[in-house]
Amino acid sequence: MNHMADGLKAKPWYNIFGGRYSGDQPFFYDPGDLPWVKILEENWQIMRDELVALPNSQPDRLKPYFINKSMSFPPRQWTIMGLYFWRYTTHQNCRRCPEAVRILSTIPGMTSCSLSVLEPGSNINPHQGDTDAIYRCHVGLSVPRGLPDCGFQVGAEIRGWENGRALPFCDAQTHTAWNQSPERRLIMIIDVVRPEFMGQQNAICAHVLASSVIQMLYQSSPLLNRLPGIVKRTIYGVTQGAIRGYLPVQRRLKLGARSRNFDELSDTRIARSCGASRCALCRECRSCARYRLMRLP
Repeated sequence: MNHMADGLKAKPWYNIFGGRYSGDQPFFYDPGDLPWVKILEENWQIMRDELVALPNSQPDRLKPYFINKSMSFPPRQWTIMGLYFWRYTTHQNCRRCPEAVRILSTIPGMTSCSLSVLEPGSNINPHQGDTDAIYRCHVGLSVPRGLPDCGFQVGAEIRGWENGRALPFCDAQTHTAWNQSPERRLIMIIDVVRPEFMGQQNAICAHVLASSVIQMLYQSSPLLNRLPGIVKRTIYGVTQGAIRGYLPVQRRLKLGARSRNFDELSDTRIARSCGASRCALCRECRSCARYRLMRLP
């Protein structure tokens, strides 16, 4: 089957145009049907060590989910740290996670990867994702408890996370998550473009990033909500075109990256702050408060 040719003909569903998702994608996908799931499950500990060590040493790398500020309850209890966001590359984080980047580079169509932290006693409210053009996959990194205390629901199906196990699902379907345990829940979130849409990767990513920009604009400026729909579509179209041209340049020229010297200076300050001779990133600095922030299992 020529998935590339099919992808040029197929039309993804996008949330920004409104309406409930009524496509034919299942709530959860069978991991056995997705060859790249094996790569994630065989290398999850390597990726976990890097992804968790970075915010251990620099907690400010974790940011509250910012596109829809009402997504979690209580507010600001869901934080993320991204390597890739719809092909937008967070170069300073990627530089600190070289093995994770290497592993992810072997997965065709990978567009997003982030560490997701859900605080104790909190939940992510039910919502639809941006598009059905991708497989979204959760991989448990530090799951404090199973169901019913800590779990995930897509449509009518409820499942629990497990350390090292992948849960691929359709992000366009309504889904919600909760952590009613006394500890943080850590997972890795990966997006992979479906084979039939491989030929549209750049367009899909530009669509979703433009949608994110529109959501943030409309949340920050109530005045925009009073304007006719054509204004929203115009802003969306212009933003989408600009992003589509910017993404390849951003990746190639590493725009937005902080210098390596800045990261090295941050590590030195952390080591000095706790009186240790080693940086917390190496996980030998067991006395550092920042290390204890998110202990590895």
